[in-house]
Order: sequence, then structure tokens, then C-alpha cells
Amino acid sequence: MAKNNGSETKKKNKKKSKQSGVNKVSMKLKSVPKDNPFETIWSRRKFDVIGKKRKGEERRIGQARARAIDKRKKTLLKEYEQSGKASVFVDARIGEQNDNLGEFDKAILRSQRERQMKIKKTNKFNLSDEEEDDLNINDGLRDDFNDEVEYGSDEETGQDRSSILRLGRKSVDADIAEGEENRVKSKKEVMEEIIQKSKFFKEQKAREKEENEKLVDQLDKDFESLVQSDALSSLTQPSKMNALKALVNPNFSKDLKKKEVISVSDVSKQDEPDIYDKLVSEMAFEMRARPSDRTKTPEEIAEEEKERLERLEHSANKQSHVSGDDLGDSFTVDDKSLNKKGWVDEILEKNVSEDTGDENSGCSDDSDESEDDEEGTDNEEDDGKGETLKDWEQSVAQSSRLKQELPFKIDAPGSMEDLYALFQDRSNEDIIEAIMRIRKCNPILLAAENRKKMQVFYGLLLQYFATLPNQNPLNFQLLNLLVKPLMEMSTEIPYFSAICARERILRTRTKFTEDIKDPEKSSWPSLKTLLLLRLWSMIYPCSDFRHAVMTPASLLMCEYLTRCPVLSVRDAAIGSFLCSIIFLVTKDNKKYFPEALMFLKALLVAAIDKDPKGIKDSQMYQHLLEFKAPVPLLRIEESIKDIKPLDFLKIMKLPEDSSFFNSQGFRASVLVSVVETLRGFVNVYGEFKAFPEIFLPVSALMVKVADQQNMPGPLQEKLRDVGELITTKVKECHKVRQPLQMRKQKPVPIKLLNPKFEENFIKGRDYDPDRVRAENKKMRRLLRKERRGAVSELRKDNYFLQEVKMKEKQRLDEERAENYGKARAFLQEQEHNFKSGQLGKGRKRRR
Repeated sequence: MAKNNGSETKKKNKKKSKQSGVNKVSMKLKSVPKDNPFETIWSRRKFDVIGKKRKGEERRIGQARARAIDKRKKTLLKEYEQSGKASVFVDARIGEQNDNLGEFDKAILRSQRERQMKIKKTNKFNLSDEEEDDLNINDGLRDDFNDEVEYGSDEETGQDRSSILRLGRKSVDADIAEGEENRVKSKKEVMEEIIQKSKFFKEQKAREKEENEKLVDQLDKDFESLVQSDALSSLTQPSKMNALKALVNPNFSKDLKKKEVISVSDVSKQDEPDIYDKLVSEMAFEMRARPSDRTKTPEEIAEEEKERLERLEHSANKQSHVSGDDLGDSFTVDDKSLNKKGWVDEILEKNVSEDTGDENSGCSDDSDESEDDEEGTDNEEDDGKGETLKDWEQSVAQSSRLKQELPFKIDAPGSMEDLYALFQDRSNEDIIEAIMRIRKCNPILLAAENRKKMQVFYGLLLQYFATLPNQNPLNFQLLNLLVKPLMEMSTEIPYFSAICARERILRTRTKFTEDIKDPEKSSWPSLKTLLLLRLWSMIYPCSDFRHAVMTPASLLMCEYLTRCPVLSVRDAAIGSFLCSIIFLVTKDNKKYFPEALMFLKALLVAAIDKDPKGIKDSQMYQHLLEFKAPVPLLRIEESIKDIKPLDFLKIMKLPEDSSFFNSQGFRASVLVSVVETLRGFVNVYGEFKAFPEIFLPVSALMVKVADQQNMPGPLQEKLRDVGELITTKVKECHKVRQPLQMRKQKPVPIKLLNPKFEENFIKGRDYDPDRVRAENKKMRRLLRKERRGAVSELRKDNYFLQEVKMKEKQRLDEERAENYGKARAFLQEQEHNFKSGQLGKGRKRRR
């Protein structure tokens, strides 16, 4: 029973505890005391700092929201209300724009402004009372005879009176100045004041000058008396005493000069200026650079050249179009001009008049002279009639000579016929001068249409350059002279020149593919193609990794070397020339062209006795399949005394079956060109890591060629020199090389660093040692904070405007519903009255 009672009591206590759980929470909430706003301490800050928080400061959210709403009502709501209005009332009353002013302060400001306006209006028409002012001034200065006068000298009374007048005048002037400060002076008064001041300063300056002159005269007199005194002579040196006496007495200095002539000449020699002083004095008189001496722009230079050529052309046209009268045709002399005496006749007459003793002889001479003059005039008239034909012939010859001369102003030719007509029967210098004048008369920098003209002219000039090698005889000097203008024009129009070059390369490539199909036809390039390839290698940069012109041009040359069969020594010479062009290309970019090296190696093999075993053992066997001749082409079978340099132009002119190509001298000259080209490649590729593998077979071939019988001595020396150069380069490369080896050192593990702990760590603080980076982080953090604040403010502004719009919409809906209800009630009342019969006039009520 006891156990049952205990369990029941526990259950009751549990029920009580369950029931009292909610009550406990409510009791706790009731036990929390509410904050009394009168007991809380709230100190207002003197300065509001945005984003700064103080410890223990409580935020009054309700008050802040109320202030924000009031602020939006004053600003945002006003703007929203004014946005839908066409006109705005601006309150321009005094003090209404300042909210800090009270009504009393505003009234004071208005009264002050009103008084100022009244004063301005009254002063505008006030006349100055000058007579009254003068009377008042005179009354102030008037003498009062009733006052007692003290006895004294007249000077004292005069001084007192002048001082009184001065003081009175100053006081009056001060009063007048104080009165005139408020009024604006007229132009006449200002000018009078300026004139008075200038007169005053002039008088003051003259007075000071007179006083200075008096002082100087007095000092001179005192100094003269002092110099003549014995006291000064006893205190000064005798040499300096002479100088003092010379200052006082000028005659004394003349006597001293005569005595000191010899000493002065010696001193002048010592006091001669040195080289530095001379240079400084010369620099002082040198012309200085002026702004007009600036360097001219290319446009200005082109404009000046064009104007110069136009002036020369104009003067040449004047000379060519001279009239017949000027050239001597129908030339007549007036009698008046003959009777007139010149300055020579006047001098002769003066001499005759001076000789008084020989008057008769003078008269006879004059008569003889007059007779001679008459005879001369007759002869001249006869000669003038006879020489008209001669003058005409001279004029015709001069006009033909002018036609043959090159005109100064030349238009750019538009076709090959015009170009040939311009260059026909011209010397090389005239052709180059004509090209220069065409470029100067049509400069690209001055007019846009000149670009089209120069593009056409460039294409014609390039075509003219390509046709020159086909002429017989070949004008090689003109080819060299044409290179410079073509290079300059290609820089002016680079895009068009590159297009022209690429098109020519494509046409040459298509022709080569067609020619190589015919075994009876030689597929090696012609002289025109070789000269064009050399021209393009000079015009365009060869150092570019990939170029629009030089890349296809170099590929075309390599294709010639690999695909064209070498059937004669002439083909070998053409191939060596192509290898030299490739060498000039590789000097700038240092690209590896294996085709050129393989071709040169093949030419060296062609100079060795035919040995199938040696060829098979060589690595070059697979590259020598194109040599179809049964006999080595470049083998020298006879001894040669002199080796002439290879004349490439002569080779291209001769026919293919010429006996010159089978001569031993020609073979030797081809081998010399091969060796020199290989020397150039060795110097260019000397820095390659694969240099030994490339050039060791070449050195072995050179040794074999040098050991051949009937090999000339100079050629043997060149072969051995190039072989020794290759061996030295190979040794240097082997010294630099390092053999492959396993890794000796173990891989170094990553260095582990112990973490750094901050003892007094504060959350949110930046511990970056780089202060600039820390400041940047701080600024970015503040920027994000400000951005979030701006976004929240804009969001609150939108909520506020949305509430205003909703209230306005509710008001309009209520007004609309009210008006609708009124109208409906009115209509219902009207309908009720109509149905009840109350709207009829004089009718009885319906039943």
C-alpha cells in the first residue's frame, strides 16, 4: 500500500510539473523588468561618424525609422509629387529657403532689404550740394577777429597760421574723403586725380635729383681738399696716391700714361684671353636655334618637292613658247633708240671736251664715227633681213632639244605603252630621274587618288624590270639602278607590292610544275626569275618567322633545288646561284635549309672520281639519285693555272650546248662558288647544337675533293680551310655538350614551415604584413559595405514609393466607388420616382 501511495504521489507531482512548464516560462517573462526610457542614459554625439560604433551604445530602431520616413517625405515624396506637374512654384521670398531661420529673423532680413532698396532709389536722383559744402568749409577756416592774439614774431604767427591751415585742410580733406567713399567717382575726377599724382611724383623726383647733385658737388670739393692735404698722403702708398691725383686732376693722368706705355705692353701680353674665354665670347655671338628651324614632316617635304618641279616646268614651258620677236625674227631697231646716247658715249664726250688742244681732230673723229655708225646701221639692217632664216632654224633646233629633254612634271603612266614611250631613247640616268619625278609629282601623302596611280605605276615598273633580262644586250646597270626606287615604292605601298610578288610567285610555280613534266625541257629558273627572287630578298624582311612573300619564295627555291635534275654543268651553276640566294636569306633569320646543304654536298660528290662503293657507303646516296650523267660533272681532269670568278650573266646568255660549260676552268669556278657558299653556311649555323651531325660529312667530302688529281692549288687551299673551320667548330660544340646521365641528386622535398600564431588575435583584423595590400582589402571591404548600404537605401526608397502609390490608388478607388454609389443611388431614386408616378405633371397617381 505504501508503494502504491508513493507512486501515486510521484504521478501527481509529474502532472503538476507538466502543467506548470508553460506557467514557468510566462513567469520568467513577467519577471523580466521593462526598460524605463526615463531611466536609460543616452548621450548625444557632437559629431556623427558614419559606420563608427561605440561599446554599450543602443540603437533606437524606431526613432531611426521615423527619421528616415520623415526625411523621405520631405525629399522623395516632394520630388514624386512634382514629377507629374508641368509647372513648379518656386518660393523666392527672403529667408524661406533657409529652414533654420525663425519668423522674426526673416522679418528682420526683409526690413533690411527694403531699407536698402529705398536708399538706392533716393540716392539715384540726389544732387550734390557743393556750394553748401564750400560755405561750411570756409566757415570752418574763417578768422575770428574777436579772439585775442598773443604777442610774438611774425614768423611764429605765420608758422602757426600755416599749421592751422594745414590741419584744417587735412581735416576737411578727411571729411570729404569719408563722405565721398560711398559715392562712385566720375571718369573726369579719376583722370584729374591721376594727372595730379603724376605731377606730384615728377616734382618729387626732380627735387631729389637736385639734392643729389648738390651732395655730389659738395663731396667732390671735400675730396679734392682731402687729397691735397698732407694727412692723406702720409697714410696712403705712393702708387695709390698717383691714382688719387689722376682722379682729381685729369692732366696728371696723361703724364703717367706716357711713362707706363712700356709696362702696359708687358701686362697686356700677360692678360691675353685664353682659349676658353675666346670660345665663350664666340658662343655669345653665335646664331641660336629658332622655332622656325624645326624638322619638316614628310608631307611638307613632298609638297615642297612638287612645287619645285612645277616651278621648273613652268619656266621650261615659258622658254619653249617664246615668240618669234624674242628669238630674233623680224627684229627692227627704232631710229630714236639709235640716236640715243649711252653712258659710254657720255664718257667719251667728256674726255674729248677735256682735250682742248685737239678740237679739230676731235671733230673729225666725231664725223668719222658718225659715218661709221651710219654704215653700221645699214649693214645691221641688211644682216637682220638675211639672218631671219638662220634664227628660225635655231628656234626649231631649240624646240626639238626641249622636246628631247625630260619634262619636270610627269604624270604617272597608266599602261606599258606610255612607259615605253617615256623611257625610249633615254639614258639610264634619265630613266631614274623620270621615275623620281613621277613619284614627286604624285606623292601618296598629299592626295588619296595618288595611291591608285602609284600602285599602277609600281606594277608597270616591276613588269619593266622583269622584261629587261630578256633584252639583248642586257642592261645590267639599269637593273641595279631600278632596285632603289622599287624598294622605296614597296615601303610606300606594302600591301599592293606584296600582292604583286605573290601573284608572280604563283605563276612561276605553276609554270615550273608544267615544265618539270617534260623531260626534254629544262625546268631550272630563267634569268628573269632569278633576278626577281634576288630583288624580293632585298625588298622584304627575311628575318620574319612567316612572311607573305619570302616564305613562298624560299619554298620555291628549295623546290627548284630538290626537284630539278642536274644534267649539265650549267644546271649546277644555276643551282649554286640559288644556294647563294638562300644563304643571303639565312643570314638574317638563321633558318635551317637542308635542301641547299644537300645540293652543295651533291656538287662536291660530283667532283670526285666515280666510286660506287664510296657513294653507297656515304649517307648522301639517297639524295644523289638525280645525277644521271655517267661521268662526274665537276671532276677536273686537266691542270688549270688561273681560276676566274663565275660570271653568272655570261652563263645565262650562252646557249645550253655551248662548249664553254665543258671547260675545266668553268668547273673550277663552280667549285669555288660552292666552297664559298659552304663557308657562309658554316659561319651561320655555327651555333646549332646539331652542327657536327650536319657538317662532318661535308668536311670528309672536302678532304676527298682536295686530294683529287689535277686540283688547282688555290682551290685546294680553300677546301682545306673550310674543312679545318668545320673541325674547329665541331670541337667547340663537343666541348659544350654534356652527355646524358641519370639524376644524381635526390629530389628536394618541399620545405615545411611551422604555422604562425597570433597571441592577441582579434577577429576581423587584417594581419597582412604588406600594408598596401591590407589597405586595398580594407577599401574593398568598405566599398562592399557602402554598396550594400546603397542597395538597402534604394530598396527602402522603393518600398516607400510603393506605399505612397498604393495609398493614392486606394484613395482613387474609394473616390471612384463613392462616385459610383452616388450615381447609382441617384439613378435608383429617379427610377423609383418614375415608377411611383411622382414625376408626372398634373397626372394622378397610378393604381
